Amino acid sequence: MACLFPPRFSVRLTTKPELVTPKTPTPREKKALSDIDDQASLRYQMPGLWFYENKESMVGKDPAKVIKEGLAKALVFFYPLAGRLTEGPNKKLIVDCNGEGVLFVTAEANVALHKLGDFIHSPCPYLKKLQYNVPGSHRITGCPLLLIQVTRFSCGGFALGVRFNHTMVDGYGIQLFLKAVCELAQGGSAPSVLPVWERELLTTAADPITPTTHHAVYGAADMRNNFKRLDIEWWGTILFNFEKLASKPLFFFFPNILKPILLRSSFLFGPNEIQALRDQAAAQDFGPCTTFELISACLWKCRTIALQPNPNATVRVTFPTDIRRKSLAGLKFDPGYYGNAIVMLSAATTAKLLCESPITYAIELIREAKSKVSTDYVKSVLDFLVINGRPRMSVMRNVLVSDISRIGLEKIDFGWGDAIFAGAATAAYGATFLERPKSNSSTERSVLVPISLPHLSMLIFKREIKKMTKFNF
Repeated sequence: MACLFPPRFSVRLTTKPELVTPKTPTPREKKALSDIDDQASLRYQMPGLWFYENKESMVGKDPAKVIKEGLAKALVFFYPLAGRLTEGPNKKLIVDCNGEGVLFVTAEANVALHKLGDFIHSPCPYLKKLQYNVPGSHRITGCPLLLIQVTRFSCGGFALGVRFNHTMVDGYGIQLFLKAVCELAQGGSAPSVLPVWERELLTTAADPITPTTHHAVYGAADMRNNFKRLDIEWWGTILFNFEKLASKPLFFFFPNILKPILLRSSFLFGPNEIQALRDQAAAQDFGPCTTFELISACLWKCRTIALQPNPNATVRVTFPTDIRRKSLAGLKFDPGYYGNAIVMLSAATTAKLLCESPITYAIELIREAKSKVSTDYVKSVLDFLVINGRPRMSVMRNVLVSDISRIGLEKIDFGWGDAIFAGAATAAYGATFLERPKSNSSTERSVLVPISLPHLSMLIFKREIKKMTKFNF
């Protein structure tokens, strides 16, 4: 029988936090980040957790030692990650490749991995245990760009906690780096995909042109004249200033002030739930839809209903889109590009239209937003960010949906096989991730979605999700 509450256990650090440096000398130089990298929306520390079961063939081997050795070797190839960020004129971020290294911690937990069950899913209640926040390491500039913790469970399994500075890498980039750690830890002489910097690909000209496209997702939402008695976000803006809280580097680690206000939960979209959404679209003669379109539309609509905004308020859904594999003239990315190769696409409408229309209305808006990607659009984003001081996206009246289920995070294999679960490990207000759930045959085609909402809103959200994903046989 599954546990209703997270099992309690303790974690003991077995080593003091240390800096792991590149195994051999690396170039000492300074490199400018791209204009996508250093936007305010990416200036935070992103957490992630990987869980591995014990493997009989690896008995006697210490995962911490294996990973640490591979880490030192990988930093020779990814040497900017061993450096420190500084900020130049116009808030431009520059990495000083000084080889100072990344933080590394080892720990032991007095519990067997299987005892944790599905509580290893995002949002994981053990994040702070499995990813120690080394005091003074949370800033964006002047701090290590990576923090890695290896925690052994009593059964021989282990958890890998990785916290990375998002300005340096995106989801694909951290996967590429960790894959290199795996390959080099197991005897490889070089990563199978050699990293490249090439941040100039996404850096605007010295004199950027004022873009004709208005990127409304950047900047705070207009909350004036939008008051409604039960409007959760209006009250949140007045009482807690959610926009300011969201700008903190450790926002994804759930600021203490928000603990009594927000609930965190996860929702599993299995084959039946996804088919129920697909059937709704088919009933409107809409045609084929992707799983991302279906789930994003459902989340956007249900979350908006749950937050009860003014019917005339403009609400958005925003999704980072990887442009590596897009056929864009003048933008050809090497497979080893590990920087942020993403642009934020956004769909918007009024709360009334979104909540009262069928799911196909939201899907159509999302599809229209996806079609905007072009070389000119990417250039307009770069120009807009630079001209406007590298602003951040709005948190109010907006939900960011990031699909990390197809990156292959669970395929990071240090010798113990694939991770039984790998994900962002958290849920923050205004942002969610589409993840692969814990591996087993019944959830192979499923998508896990962690959500953070105020208490009343979470109750309404659960009700709306249940209504929208109800299936009939």
